[in-house]
Amino acid sequence: MLILRTTVFFIGWMAATLVLGILGVPVLLLSQRAVWCFNKIWVGFTLGWLRLTCGVRSEVHGVPQGRLIASKHQSAWDTLIMWHTFGNPVFVLKRELYWIPIFGWYLWRSGQIAINRSDGRSAYEQIEKQAPKLLAQGRTIILFPEGTRVKIGDRKHFRSGIARVSAMLQLPVVPAALNAGLFWPKHDLLKRPGTAVLKFLPPLPVCGADPVAWMKDLETVIETESAALAARAE
Repeated sequence: MLILRTTVFFIGWMAATLVLGILGVPVLLLSQRAVWCFNKIWVGFTLGWLRLTCGVRSEVHGVPQGRLIASKHQSAWDTLIMWHTFGNPVFVLKRELYWIPIFGWYLWRSGQIAINRSDGRSAYEQIEKQAPKLLAQGRTIILFPEGTRVKIGDRKHFRSGIARVSAMLQLPVVPAALNAGLFWPKHDLLKRPGTAVLKFLPPLPVCGADPVAWMKDLETVIETESAALAARAE
């Protein structure tokens, strides 16, 4: 049954993405705001289709008290629910995503911070250059400190770039925990029914004189709450 439901999901999702992506090409020539709205329609369809076909419900707990988010990363669902929540978020992402046909066009046009992950200094300079302008537009910046999706139960050391960004922008950081890896696992096509939860936690103050201790606090709160969400869902 899981195989059948997942197959139906992917066939419908890919077909709708192709059709919407092609029909929406004129939107790319309009304003960036029009692209944000179009992207949110696609995200809404994806989450709704995921629930209908695979029984994966989506919930958001808590209200983000800040505009710089550091989130656990387990699944493609994470980016979908962030877009659904904020409408026009800014992701710090690998530039190779822009090269994906159709999907990459809309990602590029929506105005993200695309970095070369193999060059840490260049990546930080990109964030330093673009972030103030994007924040001035009223947008929320989202980083995944692990740098990649991590399976439920695995641990990956958080990268310190989020501490540098917090200090540079003089912004507190809102930790975000989730359990989506239970239902949309990394490197596993099967989607499992249940409730995927994104939970925003109380913000950490601006990173100060001890970034090592600050990073430890950030990693602890995110990992602890993510583990708790997973345990409650099982």
